[in-house]
Amino acid sequence: MYLDFWIKRLNMKLINEDKIAIVATFIRLYGDVLGKLADHYDKPIVFRRLNITDNQYGDIMARIGNTIYVSEEEVGKMGLSDPEVLAALAHEVGHVIYATRGWDADCEQRADSVASDLGLGKQMISAIEKFIESRRYPRLTSLLVSRIHFLQNIEYAV
Repeated sequence: MYLDFWIKRLNMKLINEDKIAIVATFIRLYGDVLGKLADHYDKPIVFRRLNITDNQYGDIMARIGNTIYVSEEEVGKMGLSDPEVLAALAHEVGHVIYATRGWDADCEQRADSVASDLGLGKQMISAIEKFIESRRYPRLTSLLVSRIHFLQNIEYAV
């Protein structure tokens, strides 16, 4: 059995269905901690590849229910480093475990808190800054800036 394909951590299952390398790294590095952070969550979280032909909005990652889709092409276009991608994966897992929907500050901050709890707060800030610089979603700039402030407050409060 491949360790990076299926891992059960307490009640949480993380399934790397398409065997994406960065997802395997994420599961290996953070699977145990996520299981402890989200001991209330008992459904599998599935990671799948988001193919360019299915990605009409040019998303880096997308989520439907408990499935997180990762676009390796868009991650590359954005120039995200591996630690920034790990932070973005943690953020998406946060949406799943907290069952958040939509683009409001509370939902995004709850998801960002997962990245911060895993020690990836600074990497999340860096990823958000690249997202802002890309100008993909100009209407979300103020929300993205507020997320940076939220994460900075967490990082420097310690």
